[in-house]
Amino acid sequence: MEDYLRQYGLVLMLSAVAVVIPASVLVLSQVATRIKARPFRPNPIKYTPYECGMEPERGRWERFNVRYYRFALLFLLFDVEVVFLFPWASQAGVMGWSAFGAILFFTAVMVAGWAYEWKRGGMEWDETLPSASASDTAAGSADPVAA
Repeated sequence: MEDYLRQYGLVLMLSAVAVVIPASVLVLSQVATRIKARPFRPNPIKYTPYECGMEPERGRWERFNVRYYRFALLFLLFDVEVVFLFPWASQAGVMGWSAFGAILFFTAVMVAGWAYEWKRGGMEWDETLPSASASDTAAGSADPVAA
């Protein structure tokens, strides 16, 4: 029981260090500002967003296109697949056929998800609508009022 509580003590010490060091850096920065060891010259230009040395085109609080998030999620999905495949690949000979079947099922599910996203157009960046065919436009352009 004592060894069990000692492990909690180590976690408590690590947590204390994780709080004390950033807090002390912030306090030291404030103290350095107050004793004029660090310059403090506020300027409205300093508070503007920085875009590679150029004037910002838009404001700070702009919504991103959902395609960025979808690409990020797809990257995470297939990156996590590699994280699960690597330990299995390093110990494939030891684990046996049941592990091979499990990883084969896992890979099949991942490939099915990849094929679904590809078919749906999730891997394409340009999401413009395809142009309507000639038969659709001819049927859709008939104006009942003009007749």
